[in-house]
Amino acid sequence: MTGPGTTGPEKTGPVLSVRGLVKRFGDVTAVDGVGFDLLPGASLGLVGESGSGKTTTARIVAGLERATAGTVELAGAPAGGRSRRDRLRRARHLQMIFQDPYGSFDPRRTVAQSIAEPIALHAPGPAAARHARVRELLDQVGLSARAGDSLPRDLSGGQRQRAAIARALGVAPRVLILDEAVAALDVSVQAQILTLLDALRRDTGIAYLFVGHDLAVVRHITDEVLVMRRGRVVERGGTERVLREPRHPYTRLLLDSVPVPGWDLERVARDRRALDGLPDDPDVPDSPSPDGDPTC
Repeated sequence: MTGPGTTGPEKTGPVLSVRGLVKRFGDVTAVDGVGFDLLPGASLGLVGESGSGKTTTARIVAGLERATAGTVELAGAPAGGRSRRDRLRRARHLQMIFQDPYGSFDPRRTVAQSIAEPIALHAPGPAAARHARVRELLDQVGLSARAGDSLPRDLSGGQRQRAAIARALGVAPRVLILDEAVAALDVSVQAQILTLLDALRRDTGIAYLFVGHDLAVVRHITDEVLVMRRGRVVERGGTERVLREPRHPYTRLLLDSVPVPGWDLERVARDRRALDGLPDDPDVPDSPSPDGDPTC
């Protein structure tokens, strides 16, 4: 997997490696043997319907859920520790943006104060330098100083998402997880945020793990994609190849389920019924080898 920022001897290995990830909730297996690598500056999509396991996978990588089995390595070191030191190291290298950023902001703090908080935690220093960094981040994501002085409730959805990106970038992470990060925005605002994310990846070499179900957005923002169904990866490869020439029936069903002129809803329903009759563990095109080492 390649992408901007992958040149140079210090950037030859993956910044994120996931191997044999499993998550069970009682008798339900939400994630079943997922593995992948993410190189610096690359963008990998996790695609699937609700319940496919994509968000649970992302939450495990972010440290918000504990895996039943499997390993996560971040910047070449295990990322599964639960100590304060381990959590700080993970947060230093990896940040997550949610679909609704409002819930992750303290409603009593200004946006600038919220952006400054992780900077003070991970890179303590003079207040003047921290304030200058906040102004720089606001400018980088296209927000004014006035927006920084506002409370989160006083900003639009698009502005809050920009503020969430600014806060995540404050500690200069190597990986940004975007969980349906533009799904709640109007189409025009989506386009603005996606353009911003493209520019940030080019300028900083940050890597993205993008969780989504909107295939048009996934096509725009990712280089590689993993298609998940019932907790398993059923197809993986370059985003354009997978979306243009899908090899697995489930991937074809996802594409056929997007309304277009001449859309045949009855055929989509028949295909879904036929797919539900398939075994849960079909061969995975471009799949990992039996020991769980991914090929992408």
